[in-house]
Amino acid sequence: MATRTASRRSAATTHRSECRAHGVRTSLDGSQRSSGGLLSGILLVERSSTLSHLLRRTLNAARLPPRAELASYLDAHDHLRKSVGANQGYSLAVIGAPPRANREFLALLDYLGRNPTAPSAILLAHESSAEAASWARSCRNGRLLLWSNFARLPALIGELHPLGIAPVASEAPAPVRAGQLRILFVDDSHSVRHAYRQLLERSGFAVDTAGSVAEALARAAGAHHDLAIVDYFLPDGTGDELCRRLGAQPTPPLLAVLTGTYRDDIIQRCLAAGAGECLFKTETKDLFLARVRRLARQVELERSAAAERERLEGILGSVRDGVFGLDASGRISFVNPTALDLLGHADDVALLGTDVDRHLGGYGATARALREALEAGAPVRDLEAVLTRADGAPLAVTYTLLPLNDPRQREGAALIFRDASGQRDIERLHWELTHDHLTGLLNGRRFNELLAAEIARLGEQGGYSALLYIDIDRFNQVIDAGGQTAADRMLAELADALRDQLGQYDQAARLEGDRLAVLLSRVELDQVHAQAEHYRALVRQRRYRAGDHWRAATASLGVAILGPGTPSVEHALEQARMACKTAKQRGRDQTEINSGHRDARVARELEAGWTERIRAALEYDRLVLLAQAIVPIGALPEHERDVVERHGWRIDGGSAGSGREYLFEVLTRMVGKGGQLITPSVFVPMAERVGLMPRFDLWVFRHLLEQLVKLPMPEEVPVTFTVNLSGITLDDAPTLQAIEEAIVGSGVPPRRLMIEITETSELVSLRLARRFIGRMRALGCRFALDDFGIGFSSFSHLRDLDVDFVKIDGSFVEAMTTSDMDRKMIVSISQLAHSLGLQVIGEHVESFGSVQALRAAGVDYAQGHWIGEPRLLHKLELPTLLLPRTAAPSTATDAVPQTATAAAD
Repeated sequence: MATRTASRRSAATTHRSECRAHGVRTSLDGSQRSSGGLLSGILLVERSSTLSHLLRRTLNAARLPPRAELASYLDAHDHLRKSVGANQGYSLAVIGAPPRANREFLALLDYLGRNPTAPSAILLAHESSAEAASWARSCRNGRLLLWSNFARLPALIGELHPLGIAPVASEAPAPVRAGQLRILFVDDSHSVRHAYRQLLERSGFAVDTAGSVAEALARAAGAHHDLAIVDYFLPDGTGDELCRRLGAQPTPPLLAVLTGTYRDDIIQRCLAAGAGECLFKTETKDLFLARVRRLARQVELERSAAAERERLEGILGSVRDGVFGLDASGRISFVNPTALDLLGHADDVALLGTDVDRHLGGYGATARALREALEAGAPVRDLEAVLTRADGAPLAVTYTLLPLNDPRQREGAALIFRDASGQRDIERLHWELTHDHLTGLLNGRRFNELLAAEIARLGEQGGYSALLYIDIDRFNQVIDAGGQTAADRMLAELADALRDQLGQYDQAARLEGDRLAVLLSRVELDQVHAQAEHYRALVRQRRYRAGDHWRAATASLGVAILGPGTPSVEHALEQARMACKTAKQRGRDQTEINSGHRDARVARELEAGWTERIRAALEYDRLVLLAQAIVPIGALPEHERDVVERHGWRIDGGSAGSGREYLFEVLTRMVGKGGQLITPSVFVPMAERVGLMPRFDLWVFRHLLEQLVKLPMPEEVPVTFTVNLSGITLDDAPTLQAIEEAIVGSGVPPRRLMIEITETSELVSLRLARRFIGRMRALGCRFALDDFGIGFSSFSHLRDLDVDFVKIDGSFVEAMTTSDMDRKMIVSISQLAHSLGLQVIGEHVESFGSVQALRAAGVDYAQGHWIGEPRLLHKLELPTLLLPRTAAPSTATDAVPQTATAAAD
């Protein structure tokens, strides 16, 4: 049997190689197709960047990397047709379905199902909708896969393509980028078309050209265009005629007329035909491009608005209550699927555009009450009404009216209603009893039941699971900044994101308020920390508005490991809560794992995986150094409009010669297996636990000194680099000696170095630490006390350690614009530090408002993401950043995305 299997594999491999060599594609039934071009590669179509990243990682891991990725169904439809025409078709399309099927999505499914040249396709959906199921049944080479089972994707590809997918042909044309603006340029002169096409393509636009009305209409029928620029005089018609016909398309482009001279009659006719702008051939190239870019911004705004409408419709479409969207006059503008079901309508045709009063039957008092509430712009809740079903029967409902008010005008309302006839089915009643109504997650009672069942299973079958306790940091600030509605919306969106990540046996719940829980069943212990960090990163992807700025939400996350010895639900929850409390005490936006003291093997396995990763990172230099600017507040203008931005950093480089010193904190990231940057909050606690921190700190100092020797320094401006030193290393005499020797032998002036000691460090040997500080200060190094104000040893360290700077903990800075208590704390710390001759740094500066508050409190320096994101140390161009401006600096940056540097350092 083994010999026959090996023979079949060898034959399949040989056949696959022959197919690839001859440009032949093997279809589902084993037949081969070739139309002169190689059908190869995978097209990935997914609008969500998170899900797209998940699919890409899955395909790459299966050695099936996608050939192209698009975020628009319309772009995918056009690209598939063009790739076939260019003899560069695809073997497979992997498509993520939207929450609600729209016209572009259905058109793409129709093309894949009916066109014999279309590739096979796999459709990923959150649930099996009627459209998706129908398509999967009718499409011979199509498959439907639910997101909950997305791990089966590689296997399903193997079923569709048992002989594999041919590699991408080297001559395959690159597709139009997702989101790139596509322009149709129409002019009867070949030279004019050529010149404008070159001009527009050099500016980043995709351009199709046509020389007549007929050719333009043919181009428009073959591909979607965002903008059409139309000459008025054409050989077979006029510009206004073409504008009118293009505007009648199902998805018309934005229209602009192009003319050589100003004629009021021509312009009026084109504007009446739908043109939104008039361009002139006599304009300079710069003016022409500026006006085209303004039109492009209009297109992008419309795209963004359409995407937001679709997203909101998707959210509303998934709720279990009926929803009418009403405009300011009370006409229905949106109907969700539940409303259609309750009212007995097959679609929304009979409802859209009609006055909501019509559907209230003969109940005039109810209609008047609803109308008065709509005109008053005030919410009303839990009122009773009777709606008329499609068959004329009355439907008793309770409804809530939520106005959608803009400060300048009334924009309408959402009418949310539910069946009050007492005939709700058992399934709905059970859902309401076991789920949180705001988020749709399990409620605390049901989660505890499932947690008890999981603990019982572990006792019988063995293995491990993990309980994640997620507490959103400073949720009251989210409420204060945007109101309860905005905070609830953020919670609901976070719940959706959590739900999308759950495995087959995992559960998520809202325990109370802003506290959520996730049960990860059947985990590998060495993967628990990475999984927990992934869920914490989901919180950081949520944004809320605070004044004129958007802030990232954060959460503290505690993890309890569950095993055969876990005694009870209460014990598990308490262990997770205590771990979460520890994470908050460490500065928030942290993950803490509580393995308990019962099972030493759990702790050993948790530590073993990370110990090996940290050792490998140190041995093979899988660490990188970043730098983040610390700017003197006195060098920043009093008004935000006057702030200078250089290379993405808000640094006023014109202060050279003023004597102001600029600081740069050196940050460390570990490079993960996939190339992602892992923050210290993930690996430093484990390095401290297993005794690797002295070795880690020594690596940082040595590599920092190597890079500083090569880094150009502006002599006109004082520059200092600050680097953290752990309390464990301060108690390690051999490592301190090695650090001192490295500094002395490096050639780097010690005055350029400042060593940060964390205020919360527990120093076993104060005498050893003070002796090291004394020797370093004698060389010229300086010291700073980091995270000042959150520990019990703040003032004793200030008394016992000879430091030059105090860094106020970022939690105070984040809250000071809204908390009088935090503001007073910062003022007190600043006054105390100044009285001792120390300078003060404020961390976590996220807005210009924080800068102004620190300025008023007497703080000397500011550091945070508003000043600038961390970037690679060895690529810093300090003279360009800090010296007076002599030429416009390059716009290129080496900033590290905030998602990669999310955790506090």
